[in-house]
This record gives sequence, C-alpha cells and structure tokens, in this order.
Amino acid sequence: MKLDAVHPFTPTTTPIPQIRMTKGYLMNSLVEKMQSPDQDFRYMGLNDLMTEIKQDPNSFQGDESVENRVLNQVLSLVEDKISRSKTRHLGQLIKILRQTQMELVVDKLIDFSGGKDEELRDISGLAASLTIFPTANLSPQPLKVLPPLLLHPRPVVRKRAILTVSQFIPISQAALFNDLLNNIILPNLAAGASVEKAEDNCATCGCRRRVTLPTRSHLLSKPSFPSILKALQRDDEELREGAAHHPAGTQFIKYDPNYAGDDEDEEMADADEDDEDDDDLADEYSDDEDTSYKIRRSATKLLAAVIGTRPELLTTIYKDISPVVISRFGDREENVRLEVWGAYVTLLKQTSVYGGSSQAKDDLSPRGKRKRGTEEVMDVEENAYTLLKTQVPSLAKALLNQIKSPKTSPAVLQAGLGILTIAKALLSQTSSSSTSALHLTCLSFLALLFSTHSPTSFSSSLPNITPVLLKLLQERHPRVVSETFRVFSSLLTSLAPVKAAPWVDEVYNQALSKLSNHDTDAEVRTTAEECVGDLWIAASEVMRAKDRKEWEYICRASGKTEGAVKVVTKVAKVAPVDDAWVNGCTQWLIGLLQKSGKAGKADVFIALEVLVKSYSAGVPADLPSALVPQIKPYVSTSDIALLAQALSVLAILLETAPATTFPEVEHDLLNDIYAISHSPLVSGPALEALFKFYSALVQADNQIATHLVPNLVIVSEKAPKAENSPANVARSVAQVVKNAQSVAAGVIAEYSKNIKPSSKAKASLVLLSLLIIGELGRFIDMSPQRDIFPNVIEHFSAEQEEIRSAAAFAAGNIAIGNLQQFLPAIVEMIKTDSKKRFLALHAAKEV
Repeated sequence: MKLDAVHPFTPTTTPIPQIRMTKGYLMNSLVEKMQSPDQDFRYMGLNDLMTEIKQDPNSFQGDESVENRVLNQVLSLVEDKISRSKTRHLGQLIKILRQTQMELVVDKLIDFSGGKDEELRDISGLAASLTIFPTANLSPQPLKVLPPLLLHPRPVVRKRAILTVSQFIPISQAALFNDLLNNIILPNLAAGASVEKAEDNCATCGCRRRVTLPTRSHLLSKPSFPSILKALQRDDEELREGAAHHPAGTQFIKYDPNYAGDDEDEEMADADEDDEDDDDLADEYSDDEDTSYKIRRSATKLLAAVIGTRPELLTTIYKDISPVVISRFGDREENVRLEVWGAYVTLLKQTSVYGGSSQAKDDLSPRGKRKRGTEEVMDVEENAYTLLKTQVPSLAKALLNQIKSPKTSPAVLQAGLGILTIAKALLSQTSSSSTSALHLTCLSFLALLFSTHSPTSFSSSLPNITPVLLKLLQERHPRVVSETFRVFSSLLTSLAPVKAAPWVDEVYNQALSKLSNHDTDAEVRTTAEECVGDLWIAASEVMRAKDRKEWEYICRASGKTEGAVKVVTKVAKVAPVDDAWVNGCTQWLIGLLQKSGKAGKADVFIALEVLVKSYSAGVPADLPSALVPQIKPYVSTSDIALLAQALSVLAILLETAPATTFPEVEHDLLNDIYAISHSPLVSGPALEALFKFYSALVQADNQIATHLVPNLVIVSEKAPKAENSPANVARSVAQVVKNAQSVAAGVIAEYSKNIKPSSKAKASLVLLSLLIIGELGRFIDMSPQRDIFPNVIEHFSAEQEEIRSAAAFAAGNIAIGNLQQFLPAIVEMIKTDSKKRFLALHAAKEV
C-alpha cells in the first residue's frame, strides 16, 4: 500500500472548491497554538485570536463549549509572564461574552488579585479595569439609578452609594456624569446646603478622585474645586476633614505612569536603585519622551502653596499630605525631588511658627506615661509638632538615603542639609529610648558628611547645627553623647586648622567634664579622649592656651588605657607639642610597661617610638636608664611581635641618645640580644628589627663591633642544634661588619681559615663560616683573597648536605661582590662539570 494513498494532505487529481474553515476548527487550532510550550507560539496564538475577533466578532461565537475553552485558555495566559502584555485584549473580548462567561472572567481576576504574586496582582487589576469599562452598555445605566441614593435618609445607604457611584463615574457617559455633577454634587456643596449633605458630597469627590482617570478627574476637579474650598471655610470639623481630602496634588504628585515601582515602597528612597529601575524600563520608554515629571512637579508646587497659605490646616496636612510628600523624597527626577524637599521645608517652617510646642519634659515622661505621684495619664494634645515627631523616623530614613548616595549632586545635598537644619528642633529635645535611635542615625550621618565633603558644602549650616550638637553633649544617653563627640571629631578634622570659636571652647569643656568624672561611661570617655586629640591637632593654637588639665585625666594609671595611648600617639605624630608634654607622656607609658599582661603593650611601644623621636631638644639624660630596664623583659622569644617593637624602640634610643643609651644596653641587654640572635623563631619583622638594632648599636660605639662578632659565633656554637639558626647569626655578623668596615678584613681572615682544606674545625663551625663568608661577599669583593672562592667550591664535595648547600650559597654571594671575576667560573661549572652542576645552579640562583 502506498503511503500517499492515505495521507490526508495528499493532493488529489480532481480539483475541489476552497472552503472557509469552520469556527470550531479555527478556535481549536488557536487554542492549540496558545497551549504550545514555545512562548513565541503562545504569544502569536493570542495575537491571532484577537485579530480574528477584531475582523469578525462572530468568529468567536457559536458552540458554547468551544467559547469556554478559548476563554479559559486566554485567562490562563494572564498567569503567563510572556503573554501578560496582551491582557489588554480582555477588554475587546469581554464585549462579546455571554453573561455567565463574564462572571467567570471577573471571578478569575478576583482570585488572581488575592494571590501572592505581586506582578500577577497588578496585571489582574489592570485586566479587571479593562473588563469593567465595557459594562457601560448596562441597562439601565448605573448613574441613572444610583445617584438618588446619595440623598437617602439613612447614612449607611448614602455611604455605600458613595462608593458605588464613584466606581461608575470613570466609565459612564459624559451626559450622565454632567447630570450627576450639576444636579446633585454641586448643589449640595453650595453655601446654603446642609452640612450633612456637604459632607457626603465631599466624600464622593474624594472617592471618585481616587478611582477616576486623570482626564476625567481634571474635568471633575475644575467645577468642584471652588465649592470644596468654600466647604473648607464652613464651621464644621468633619466637613473640613472631608474637604481636605479633595485636592488633586496628593494624587498627581505620584503620577508616574512609566515607573512600575510602588510609591509606598521604602526602597524607593534609594537613589541608586532608582537608577537601576530606570535602566530596566529603558526598553519600554524613553526618558526624553517622558513628561510626567512636569505633572508631579506642578502637583508638588500646588501642595507647597496649600501648605504655605493655610497654617490653620497644619494638623490635617500632617495627617494626609505629609506622608505622601515623604514617600516622594526619592523621586527619580532631581528637579522634582528638589521641589518635594522644598515643599517639606515650607511645612517645617510653617510648623516652627504655627505648629505649637511639645509637652514640657517635666509634665510628661518620654512616652506619655503617668508620672509617679499623679493620678491620671495626661493626654498629649495632637498638634503639628507631635505629628511631625511621629513622622521623623520615616522622614530621616528617606532623606538620609538620598543624601548619602555617592551620586548626590551639590544642589540635592544643600537641600537635604536645609531640611536637617530646620528640623533641628527635634534634636534639641531630651532624647529617650524612642528617639535615641533616630539621634544616632542623624549623628552618624553628620559624622560621615563632615568626613567626606569639603567644608564649603556645609559651613553655612554650622551656626545652626553646632548649638544643637553642643546640647547633645549634655544628654544622659551615653551612645548619643559618644556619637556626638565623633561628629565633632569629624568636623574638626574637616575644618583644620580651626581658629578660636565659642563652640570649640565648649567642646573642650564638655570633654574635660566627662574625663574628670570617674563614673563616665567607657565609650563616652574613649570618644572624649579622641575629641581632645582632634582638638590638639586641628585647633592647636587654642589648646596651647589651656592649662592641659585634660592630659591628667587622659594619662591615668588605672582603668582602660588603650584608647588614651592611641590618642597620645596621634597627637605626638601631628600636633606641635613641646618637650614637657612629650616627657610627661613618656613617663606615663613607662608606667604602663610595668603593668602585668600583654594587653595594649603593642600600642605602648608604638607610642614610645613616636614620642622618643618627638623631643626637640634631645632625649633627656635620665630617660634611657628609666626606659631600658622596662624594655628588657620583652627582649625574648616569648612574644615575637613585642620583641620586634622593643628592638625598634631600643634602636631609636641608640640613634637619638647614643651616649646615654649605649652603656645601658651594653650592661643590661647584650646577653639577651645574643640569645635571640641565634633563635630560629626570630624571623620577619623581628629579624629586621634585630638588624636595625645592631646597626644602631655599632654606630653608637664602633669599638663594640670587635666584641659582637666573636660573641655571636661563640653563643651560636654553644646552642643546641634545634635552637640554633646559623643563617640568622651569619646575617647578624654581616650587619655588624657593614656598619664597621674596619673589622671586615679581620673577620674574613678569621672565618676563611675554617673553610681551608687543612682546617680541623667542627662541621658546625665550617657551616657557619661558609654562611658568614657568603653574607660578607655580597658587599665585599673577595678577589684579593684568591684562595677563598676555590676553598668554597671544594666544599661542593662535602659529605654533609648542609655544608654543600652552604658552599653553594657562599659561592653565589661571593660572585655578587665581583661578577666579572666569579660568575664565569660558576657558569663554566654548569656547562662542563656534571658532578658540581647541581650546586653550581644553586649558586647561580643566588646571583
């Protein structure tokens, strides 16, 4: 049997007339296409369906089961991330659905709206609005039936009617809308209408403003706005409250159709994320074509005008408008952001004049609780000031996130500082547990601001900020006080050099007060010490005129001293201090060395290094005799890190006061120095510090070199092999010879004997002698001693591997001293002597 005889698509020889596909076949083929696993096919299937319906609406209608299948498939694509952009076609499809199918669509969209997928909820809301629009053909029209209910005698009926009518205003015919406006809303907002009716119609205006499209809202606002303003002037608080919800500014300040983010999302305050969002939306619209910012900017100006001209509505403004303004602090357009901040500055200024004042701190505890001895809890009057106080956390978070962004422009920074300056009244209040976190956030920001920006960007605000900061230094909350000291430290560093100013003296007085009090919190004491150090560095002329009482409290023998030691080090490095101050601090540090334990000793040695170098008239004669004995316990291998620092201090003493320090070192420390010189534990910074010490010691007295070399060798030979490092000893000997060249010939002659073939020296001494000759050969030409290099090469054949390695090391280093003389010999051995080639390569590696 032939395959083409049964193939359904095989053309026949007899021509047949072309017929149009049946509706059912067409719809089923489109459903299969929309069910394809390929996202492109699903997209095209939905597109083809809508094209067919647009060309012939009857193509969808016919078999109800087929209609339901198609409708269910379209609804399933609402959940499809690829095809969600086509949900606008539901509005086209809804026009030809049966009543039961329309109910199915609404129920399905309601289910989607209650899900956890945020994007699906948004899409469902959009689809629902598109589904509701075509219901304008309802009979009878809702706006013909419902408006009389707005005048119903029962309040509960009127309340429900308000919500229902507001939902149908956007989709109703213009004639019905005008009839509602002219016959019911405006007459009941007139001056002669009852207060009750005016309240209901203000509520209607407020509801329809929230659900109406911008174009229809404009038409509604234009005639109703004067009536709303008149309602605001009537003597009824509830009516005023309802009318205050009407102004369109709070709606259009958020008008940003090209931004998919949530206005209430806290993350909007992050300017960097705004930039990322803009990038994500770049494929859908162009910033050059987006003019929505003009609407937001105009709405902001409208709100600013209301805020600036209606001080009697401050409480209402803080409740209804202020949260909206704060939510727009992170607007993605800088000019809109500045307008928003300007509007809030206007609000703060109005509050400072008309907002009332907070409760006296003696009348009420921080959280409004009943004071001890009173019978009742005192009610706090709700005014603009108290409302501002409740909004400060969200205000500060949104504002600081904007200002601290690295992309912040100078204009934005200046505006942000303006808000902080005007809002300083909050910082002026006594902090409590409810506000201390906010204080700390603001103070941390100020410290960061002062440390990262030039003084010109904030100097104009200092007269307003410094009094508030000075008052915070008197707070009881220790973290607030310590953070305030950090702010002043940052400010002093930024402004240096600082001339005499009242706030400088007051900072000094507050720091002195905290340091002199034994009960001061440890963190407060530490930051006060740091602030005093910064005062000495940045305002040295001012501080030199003081009595230096602060150093008596900083340089104390008891308590924690780590912070004080670092302050002394910092001041000694930078500030112009005299020898009396240096000597006093040095004596204090010597006392700290006498204390048991190793905690903080590293900082003490660092401070001593700086202080010993800081004497302008020379190190006092009695200092070495006082300091060297205190350093002696640290010249050991028990703590290698402290050993390095101890040797560094000794080297500095030998360099700055050789005559008085050398005798102390020679008498008390040389035996300890010999012991650590051969220790294999000494390496890295400690070994470098040891070499620096030997250099300073030899330079202090050249005669000591003749004793150092033999003693180093003797001590090394006596040490157990496991505790001996011949390499360290050889390098120490080389350091001595380098600084005392007069002993070089004698040292070379002495230790070259041990490597002669006739020598009977011990293997350990031969090994050490080879290493010493090698170290010296790096900076001394060994060519005059003709037998040294051949004798070193002879040890390439030694039995001990250590001696062979030492000989290769010596040969390479001797070559460094005279490349032309010795390097060719090494290269020749590599080429021709197979037995010595390996060691010759090691020698060449030294070069």
